[in-house]
Amino acid sequence: MNVTVKQMKFMEEGEYRAEVHYILHLNRRPTYYITVIVVPTFLISALSILGIFSPGSNDGPRNEKVSLGLGSLLAMTVLLDIVAGAMPKSDAIPLLGYYIMLVILLCAIGVAVSMAMLSMSRSCIQTSKMPPVHYYRLLFLNVCRVVKQNGGVNGVGAMNEKPTTITPRFPDLISIYNQLIEVARAQRTYRERIEKQKWQHRVEIEWNKIFARIDFFFLFLFEMFNVLVLVLFLRYAFLPVPPLPENFSI
Repeated sequence: MNVTVKQMKFMEEGEYRAEVHYILHLNRRPTYYITVIVVPTFLISALSILGIFSPGSNDGPRNEKVSLGLGSLLAMTVLLDIVAGAMPKSDAIPLLGYYIMLVILLCAIGVAVSMAMLSMSRSCIQTSKMPPVHYYRLLFLNVCRVVKQNGGVNGVGAMNEKPTTITPRFPDLISIYNQLIEVARAQRTYRERIEKQKWQHRVEIEWNKIFARIDFFFLFLFEMFNVLVLVLFLRYAFLPVPPLPENFSI
């Protein structure tokens, strides 16, 4: 950028001596690092956050989201190794290294949050209970209406009802009657199992709605942090070179 020449005279061992100092003003060209490291890092982090908190696959398992987040962390670790090899060795961490470490930390927190939500969703679905009403109101969702039938929810409460026993008048029909009783009991058990499966599926759908809205919230939050880290990096990366102080000495 510039070369500053300073001539200095000083007394040493009883005689005057002169020194000429050449001060080189250097400025690193950031185009290579922006295109090869910063842009891929931002895209990988943005896509990984989008995949981790994407509510499109909430009806299925969330394990793929965790795998995607761990894969993105591995990719950014490789980029950090590239930065470590390209930058000159010094005691101070370069600004680009801080940026990549912050992005890695952001994605690691996203993976941890996704794993916590995976555990919570499984626990909530296994309880076979509908989400509380205040969850819907807090997340601005329509409250699910639960229909009670026969003293239970969706007919599940009828599982404990006992069939009425009727003794036939003709002894010859006892065996036929017993067979009909067994068929009715098997049909009732099958219907109760089907109703229980329907209820469990409905509970799973409602909990998935809750966690889908939470996914939207974390998706917006983490993407905002990702953009904020990029803006702060670009702001400090393109700061002008500070002027040389007047009392500068070597």
